[in-house]
Amino acid sequence: MIRGLTRGAIMALVGAVPLGAQAQSVAPQDVARGVTVQNRARPDFDPLGIRMGSFRLDGAVEAGGGVDSNVYGRQRNVKSSGYATEAGVLSVNSEWTQHALGASASTQSRQYLSRNSLDWTDYNVGGFGRYDFSADTNVEMRYRHYREHLDVYNFDVQTAGIVQPVPYDSDELALTGTTRLNRFGLLATGVYRTYRFEDVFIGGIRNRVSQQSFNSAIGAFGGSYAIADGRYVTAVMRFQDISYTNSISSGRDSFTYEALVGFQYDFDGVWQGRAAVGWRHRDYRSPNIKPLEGLAAEGSLTWQPTQLTTVTASVGRTIEESIRANAVSYTRTQGGVRLDHELLRNVILMGDVRVDNRVYQAPNQSATDLVFTVGPRWLINRNLSLSGSYSYARRIQTSGGIQEYDRNVLELRLRVAI
Repeated sequence: MIRGLTRGAIMALVGAVPLGAQAQSVAPQDVARGVTVQNRARPDFDPLGIRMGSFRLDGAVEAGGGVDSNVYGRQRNVKSSGYATEAGVLSVNSEWTQHALGASASTQSRQYLSRNSLDWTDYNVGGFGRYDFSADTNVEMRYRHYREHLDVYNFDVQTAGIVQPVPYDSDELALTGTTRLNRFGLLATGVYRTYRFEDVFIGGIRNRVSQQSFNSAIGAFGGSYAIADGRYVTAVMRFQDISYTNSISSGRDSFTYEALVGFQYDFDGVWQGRAAVGWRHRDYRSPNIKPLEGLAAEGSLTWQPTQLTTVTASVGRTIEESIRANAVSYTRTQGGVRLDHELLRNVILMGDVRVDNRVYQAPNQSATDLVFTVGPRWLINRNLSLSGSYSYARRIQTSGGIQEYDRNVLELRLRVAI
């Protein structure tokens, strides 16, 4: 679209805060291929976690607040509000040399100071297990339960005439197997996920969003060929079956297939990228719904102009389900560029620009949203960090009578980790 951290958070507050900025230094592992500003190890500031035999426990809580200039995401009758936000994460993972086992949970919530109907709480909990037959062959199973929501300024929610978050529950079970035969890599995966939307009551009137609940089953088979270390040619075939739980919506049931070919390539350690392009086709159970087909694409490109700066571009094109009664699916194209810069060893600056385009074939509507975000993150010590962000969102293009709008969101958060 978790709990039990209080004691750990209090204990994590014990520790000295550095009095001065740390001098920059570069270790060999800092400039290894694939190491970016975001995933670089920082031994002086990374949380240590808690060792429990051959397992490691990690956790964090985060709290803060912000101001949203346009909480409903609309052009007229604009309403603003301050809000409080909290988040928490807890995970335990094995540190075995072979096989793996782990579990994790996280939560995030927001309370608006003057718009209580917009409050929401999300969480998820799950675990995984991996069995290694050899260094090149393994099978992994994952399960996760989600409680999430669709935001009130989401294009699909707005066009359904709903003015508060739409909550839903989801269960996901995935089974994946991988192996390697000399230069050839093979992958097979199956994912089954449920989506259960809740009806929304506005002014005593029930919006029957639950009628759009559905199940999704995905099967994928892929392969790769290693041209050289870090350089691969890839191919994947995916199938998806979507079935709605309400007989009223059964005509929306669909079957999708797609095929993509591409590459994953480390050019020179400074430029790294992956890309795949192909074709996607979706047929519907109802003969009255026109098949949906078009270009399928996904990819990313990472550029590291210096040891302290990482620029990442990404793009993806998918077909997604609508919660509207008068629309079924829409084609969604997303793209963006993110810049991360290490100003100091413990001060990270971030800038991000994203574009989200949605196109419906019936009714004929489209919308394009632009989101720009900047912010710093200050790693105070191993246990404490402070982050801030400013986001500007604007709907820059619409059709079919949909309104354009803009939003300004300012936020500050304190994180405590163990």
